[in-house]
Amino acid sequence: MKYLEIDHLKKTFDNLQVLKDISLSVEEGEVVSIIGPSGSGKSTLLRCATMLEKMSGGSLSYMGEKAAWEENGKCVYASKNDLKRIRKNYGLVFQSFHLFPHYTVMKNITDAPISVDHVSKAEAQARGEKLLMQLGLEDKKDAYPYQLSGGQQQRVSIARALALQPKILFFDEPTSALDPELTGEVLKVIKELAREKMTMIIVTHEMQFARELSDRIIFMEEGYIRQQGTPEELFGSPDVRVKEFIGKFQA
Repeated sequence: MKYLEIDHLKKTFDNLQVLKDISLSVEEGEVVSIIGPSGSGKSTLLRCATMLEKMSGGSLSYMGEKAAWEENGKCVYASKNDLKRIRKNYGLVFQSFHLFPHYTVMKNITDAPISVDHVSKAEAQARGEKLLMQLGLEDKKDAYPYQLSGGQQQRVSIARALALQPKILFFDEPTSALDPELTGEVLKVIKELAREKMTMIIVTHEMQFARELSDRIIFMEEGYIRQQGTPEELFGSPDVRVKEFIGKFQA
């Protein structure tokens, strides 16, 4: 089943067209990595897909349900209630953690299930404890974000996204704020999620990680998808530009 479908997505800021014509779909259990140079539109694509930015054109669907579509040359979004339901299909992990500094680790994880999904406090707490155990953070539940390393903070932000039990998890360069040692901690968690068949879309500069983990890799440049395929196809690509870009990271 197609969990996500994007057709002919365009995004313009003032007179600058950042996304020119993007179409992609993601199947259940698929791990898709998005790579490409800075300024190619990768993060904007994620922000449009998660409705943090309004699309300028095209259509967006989750689980077969339309969230946005084009009418008379303009992008129209579903009703507020429909969007609220559609948004429950996905979670987003940012590069800069976005934890609430005045909340404990456990409150950061349980706040949204209680206040957004109206899950009971006991159920939210049980989910939180299970996730902290899974992510090796069970001894940090009463700590505050400032008491954690960057890698631990990013693992808490992954736990917070998972606590809402999304069908798809988006990652926007989840390791770019971390040093190499802490990067390994976070990548290990994402690999574990992939083994559990979590559907994921990951914007990353970690080429080796993308190669090992992905079912499909998308190479973006100048607001377009220049090439997509299996890791073998991308890493063995005859396209000079793709080869050059990947080569820089493997040097």
